[in-house]
Amino acid sequence: MEKLSFNDLRIFNTSGELQVNTYVFDLHGITYVVDPGKGIGKYMDKSLKYDVIITHGHYDHIAGVRELNVDRLYISPEDSAFLKEPRLNLSRFFDDIVSMDISWYNIDEYFHTILAPGHTPGSRIVVFDGVLFTGDTVFSNTIGRSDLGVILGQQRAMSKTIKNISKIFKQFPKEWYVCPGHGDIVTLEKLFRINPFFK
Repeated sequence: MEKLSFNDLRIFNTSGELQVNTYVFDLHGITYVVDPGKGIGKYMDKSLKYDVIITHGHYDHIAGVRELNVDRLYISPEDSAFLKEPRLNLSRFFDDIVSMDISWYNIDEYFHTILAPGHTPGSRIVVFDGVLFTGDTVFSNTIGRSDLGVILGQQRAMSKTIKNISKIFKQFPKEWYVCPGHGDIVTLEKLFRINPFFK
């Protein structure tokens, strides 16, 4: 598991009113962009290439991919179809249809991940030594919705996911940071204190 300091993260608020947390960091000479929301391009150097990490395939977390010079894109196999399908990524509900024919790499083969189905079938929590990118699975004081999109049965999956990751999170140091797709960033210690789903 790669070590990543919270102080090494650059955090941008993207996707307008949807208020997505997009995270950027450098590791081993590569610049990674986690969940690039719409508008991230204005903060990035157009002459550079970026590796993109997608925690899940919803519109607000993938729309900014089109603004970046992407070298590699990492996503779960279950959510890979979301890149191309507006019905799945929910962009059909916005004025900005997202349908990208882009090659992708299986996120589980390159990063330490925790399977987190519920918000989407292929949601992942990406784990670094010190930082957890939780996407829309876990927020500082609640959990993500499981009633979005066209796939049924996600509520039961989310319930199992939260039980599982609660056990896993308790094994990590309490000073590690939880970096969600929206809202406040908290330490694990604070998450277990203020999030009713983790008490």
